[in-house]
Amino acid sequence: MADHEHAASTIGSQVYARLREDVISGVLAPGSRLHLDSLRQRYGVGMTPLREALYRLSATLLIEAHDQRGFRVAELSLSHFEQVISARERLECLLLEDAIRDGDAVWMERTASAHQALEALPMYLDPEGRVLNLDWRAAHLRFHYELASGGKHFIQNLFHQMLWDHATRYRNLVRPDPLPEDVLRADHARLMEAVLERDTEMAVLVMRRHVRHGSAAILAALRG
Repeated sequence: MADHEHAASTIGSQVYARLREDVISGVLAPGSRLHLDSLRQRYGVGMTPLREALYRLSATLLIEAHDQRGFRVAELSLSHFEQVISARERLECLLLEDAIRDGDAVWMERTASAHQALEALPMYLDPEGRVLNLDWRAAHLRFHYELASGGKHFIQNLFHQMLWDHATRYRNLVRPDPLPEDVLRADHARLMEAVLERDTEMAVLVMRRHVRHGSAAILAALRG
């Protein structure tokens, strides 16, 4: 790849990453129209890498591309979130089954290390549980990624990331009641125990319950 092509690719990836984070965090509000000139100035890039990043992000359904009408941030809705959680539950359980069956000792070590790092961090930065620890959030994502990474399904892993992004966006924007940290820690410990024992049935059972625990407050807020 020529130097200028590599540079363009790097710029496009950087713009994509910033756009994705701005949508997930709520900086770019649900339903808002994405004006290209404003975004070009915001990210300090040319129109070509910006358009490429927008079309790439539209493939994740975080934003929508409309012919002749440009781009718009996807709306939030109860029905959409229910679909996200249902799909995430099924996919994470499938990936976990495959990982326990096919994962090697290196995968087991990575997963155990990710769990240890997660357990060492507080989930919240305040006693009321209103300020999420971003280091915990990153460690939580890494633990779930490692759990799912023991199989050989690259395409499924891409969908896993997409569903996780949508779920995280709802949590950031809906701002539900704090998650019960002790319940989630117990889920993580039981998941890790089942993985170490290669107990697929128990691991899937705990994973289903874990996804439901994590989504319950968001569902309640959306229904309310």
